[in-house]
Amino acid sequence: MKTKLTTLMICVAFFANAQTELDLAKKSFNTAKESLAAQQALVDAAAARVTALTPPLLWDKGGFGALNFNSLGLTNWAAGGVSSNSISALGNIHRNYKKDKLEWINNLDLAYGLIQNKGQDIRKNEDRINLLSKGNYGITEKLSYSALVNFRSQFAPGFDFTDETIADADRKEISRFLAPAYITASLGFNYNFTGYFSVFLSPATGKFTVVSDDTIAAQNIYIPAKLNAEGQQFYNDNYRAEFGALMNLRFDKDLTKKINLVSTLNLFNNFTDVNTANRVNIDINWETIVNMKLTDYIGVSLSTTVIHDNDIAVPLFEGSNPILDGEGNPVTGPRTQFKRLIGIGFSYKF
Repeated sequence: MKTKLTTLMICVAFFANAQTELDLAKKSFNTAKESLAAQQALVDAAAARVTALTPPLLWDKGGFGALNFNSLGLTNWAAGGVSSNSISALGNIHRNYKKDKLEWINNLDLAYGLIQNKGQDIRKNEDRINLLSKGNYGITEKLSYSALVNFRSQFAPGFDFTDETIADADRKEISRFLAPAYITASLGFNYNFTGYFSVFLSPATGKFTVVSDDTIAAQNIYIPAKLNAEGQQFYNDNYRAEFGALMNLRFDKDLTKKINLVSTLNLFNNFTDVNTANRVNIDINWETIVNMKLTDYIGVSLSTTVIHDNDIAVPLFEGSNPILDGEGNPVTGPRTQFKRLIGIGFSYKF
């Protein structure tokens, strides 16, 4: 009997001690929890204070630069071809502002390249200036009133290489800075489907073509010649104004941490073309640039440009031979123009 009583007392003491430790643990836990909540409240208050004192980030700035090289050497190459060396420089800068309902987007795209094939002088194979500025004022979260201005031209003179039998020194100059230049001004609406894809629609767009060089203007490559009642050419114009509708689609996204894709498509329809049959034709300008970083300073770039404008006179070919008229002059007409440039070299993103 005495042994049983002793055992019972030991069990009661054990359980009582265990319960006391549990109560102490719970009390300690609750105290720690209250202290943590108090500390978190201080952290939240400090974070809110920092946010309130930090100036808002209104400008998004960035861009990239690339210098690409290509070299091809052929010796006794049975399949044919010529050795060549080329260099091209690409650059893009954007400065975008956003505050409340107001947004201002600015993008400058530049490119210039040179190539030398064996037995030929140095020629340019890339030349681009493209400046876009667009202002948006929000109506809803995604829809906004919008105004757009776009300027496109090139840096240096370009020459006609249709006839390869002509010496480079005797070739005809067909382009230079501001000859031609294209200026587009639009009022309309912008819709942001996502943060990287937007569509701009304008029922009121002015498109202005400028050819500042009289010699180039006289060739009627970019601005059709004015004709008299008998259909004879009597005036070469340095300036042309068009009025119509514009659609601008822009896609700008980092596909991965190292690959960026920027693609811009412009579609313009001229309501006021004196050639009424030409009013159904849509001017197309589609530029795409893909940049891929291999290392911090080495990258690969691919750029393409597609242009179709019924007012631009392009030499016509039959196979690789230019089509000539009865007087031996190249026959020209509207054609879809395509340009592709691939390069690898130094690149830097900022």
